[in-house]
This record gives sequence, C-alpha cells and structure tokens, in this order.
Amino acid sequence: MKTTLYVDRGLLCEAMELAGKKGFTETIEAALTEFVRKRRIQKLAASLGTFDLILDDQSLEELRRDE
Repeated sequence: MKTTLYVDRGLLCEAMELAGKKGFTETIEAALTEFVRKRRIQKLAASLGTFDLILDDQSLEELRRDE
C-alpha cells in the first residue's frame, strides 16, 4: 500500500542506521513490527498477572524448541 508520510528525516535516518536497514520502507516496517511485538507482549503480560514477562526473539525461540 502506498502512503504519504511526513517523518522527521533525522529520526528516520538514525532508525535506519540502528536497524541496519538500507531503505526508508524497510526501516518503517521494522519499526512497526517491533512496536506491535512489544505491545502484544505487554498485553500478554498484563493478562497473565503481575510478574514481568520479558522475552527477546532468541529466548522465545529457545522456549519453542523446548516444547
């Protein structure tokens, strides 16, 4: 889907560098993916109780392999 956005160019360039991405589209997709992933984890943690649930991709993959 093509969409026009007004984004702070400096912020976008910094995000692109930190994410190791080569293009603006890749960077924005990576940022949105990370945002959604973190919010889903927060919702899951809230639904499970009061303990902190902090999983990175590697830890989650290890848990899946152990099943």
